[in-house]
Amino acid sequence: MAFRFQNILNHRKTLLDEKYLELSEARKKVASLNLKIFDVQNSIDSYKNSYPADILNVSDVYGYNILDLKFNSLKYKLAELLKMRESTELELEEKKAAVVRAKIEFEKIDKLREKYLAVDKMNRLKRDEAVVSDFASNRFNRT
Repeated sequence: MAFRFQNILNHRKTLLDEKYLELSEARKKVASLNLKIFDVQNSIDSYKNSYPADILNVSDVYGYNILDLKFNSLKYKLAELLKMRESTELELEEKKAAVVRAKIEFEKIDKLREKYLAVDKMNRLKRDEAVVSDFASNRFNRT
């Protein structure tokens, strides 16, 4: 006998797989942002290290403004990336919670299927036992 709720189980499995894919994409996005943040932080560090030598080559206010603008743009980019990472990490937490909820829903139906299969197996064993006892009693009656 087929499991009556197999289509629901299949649907919940599909939803669970989709949630895992969304979680994977969110993790990939966080990792990408972390790499970008690392690159910008390295750029800021290298800028700070090269600043004394660069400031010696500046001969006018325009050159100083350019150095200042580069540093401020790196700081702004870092701040924006940190904000993006914060929102992406919140999204990642939401995706994790969605995966847990989808997994719970899938496991509810899967447990029901397991119980159904166990009951079905017990019924088959009882039928087989009844058939065997019928054969045994028929043989006993013939002799």
